[in-house]
Amino acid sequence: MDLYKRLRTKAVLHRAWARVRASGLSSTSKKTVHDTRQFEVDWFNNLQKLSKQLRLETFVFTGEKGITLPKGNGKTDVRPLVISPICNRVVRRAILEVLQGYGEETDSPYHSWAGVQAIRHRWAGVQAVRDIMATPTSIGGIPKRGVPHGLALIRKAIQNGNHWFVRSDIKGFFTRIPKGDVNAFIRDAVNDKKFADLFERALATNLENEEELEERKLFTLFPDPEIGVAQGSALSALAGNISLRKFDERMNCRDIHCIRYIDDFILLGPSEAKVLAAFKSAGKMLNSMEMNVYDLSDTEARKAGKVDAGNIYSGTDVLGYRVSGMSCQPCRAARRKLLEKLDAVVKDGKHEMRAAAKGNASSHLRRYHQSMVLLHKTVWGWSQSFKYTTAKHVFEHLDAEVDKRILCLRKEAEKLIPAGDAITHRRVMGIHLLADTGEHMLPAASLST
Repeated sequence: MDLYKRLRTKAVLHRAWARVRASGLSSTSKKTVHDTRQFEVDWFNNLQKLSKQLRLETFVFTGEKGITLPKGNGKTDVRPLVISPICNRVVRRAILEVLQGYGEETDSPYHSWAGVQAIRHRWAGVQAVRDIMATPTSIGGIPKRGVPHGLALIRKAIQNGNHWFVRSDIKGFFTRIPKGDVNAFIRDAVNDKKFADLFERALATNLENEEELEERKLFTLFPDPEIGVAQGSALSALAGNISLRKFDERMNCRDIHCIRYIDDFILLGPSEAKVLAAFKSAGKMLNSMEMNVYDLSDTEARKAGKVDAGNIYSGTDVLGYRVSGMSCQPCRAARRKLLEKLDAVVKDGKHEMRAAAKGNASSHLRRYHQSMVLLHKTVWGWSQSFKYTTAKHVFEHLDAEVDKRILCLRKEAEKLIPAGDAITHRRVMGIHLLADTGEHMLPAASLST
């Protein structure tokens, strides 16, 4: 079965849509959530149309726009993202599913119905791509790997006596990925012209708002026709890992361990001299690819957390954690971001409760009970991201901060509810008051045929 044909099968497109749907509905972008729900209304037929367009080779990646979002955590620069229509995302995700494979080894290769082998549930993927994903020290954009795997590798290196480190981001990484090299790699790996041509189009960035971005002097932040891939694309991490395959191989040698999460890597070694020499070598290799690391003497970059070096027992921020030879805990920026999110919940909750007490609330979503639930969900979700923390006193300190915000909401609610006023109590609490149900006209109807 050729890859281009596999791409448009029900098994692959349904898997791709499931991933895109989950990501879209959990997005912080209202437009992305809206677009995902719109596609979901008639998702089966939408996927059928995509399959037909792919079969007829009429599918085109259109309607993409570039936006810039602040990075937050006190950073002044922005993150360039490309917003794509849902159909584009589904096709890109389907391409990734075919390349990296899907299903578990324990799954039946085929689903049989009436004795006919109909849908393949397990696909091993393309071997050359699987080899890239098997790189043991590459942990970003690879199924069943991620932050926990990276932390485990760092801990293992420290336990083996590698107490010196250098850590750096790769400057503007996604805009520097050599598309030509990535496309050539895929073309050789798949030996399927139609599939390779589609991959090349999927990797390209064609922004509809190019003129607007140029007027705002932001277009240079986005990929150009020759170099760079769109950040946020399902294929961007794979493209990055392909482009750095030789980097991963070369930097893990001579007593040096290089653990990389997409564009952020840490070098660990037995001596300061060895890791500094390795970092110099890493810089030269990346320069040959027209990429750059941050200079260790750049105080602003150090302050922003883009580069760091020293003895691991002094600690460094990596993968969202503060890691040292003694402990692993949420970094300061992560803790600050949690409290900022909680403060936003409290602020919105107080505003909505005050409006409800006056009888002119606009929403049920942020009153007392809803705000409390949202506080819980925020804290729970954050705790799962940092459940590998070994310094429990950090959690205890943060719990005290959470309690302050809970108390703040409770006091505001008590202040707004006069004694014995059941109506205001219900409104502030966020439990719908039936008397507040607005009048609605019946729809027009006709008995004539």
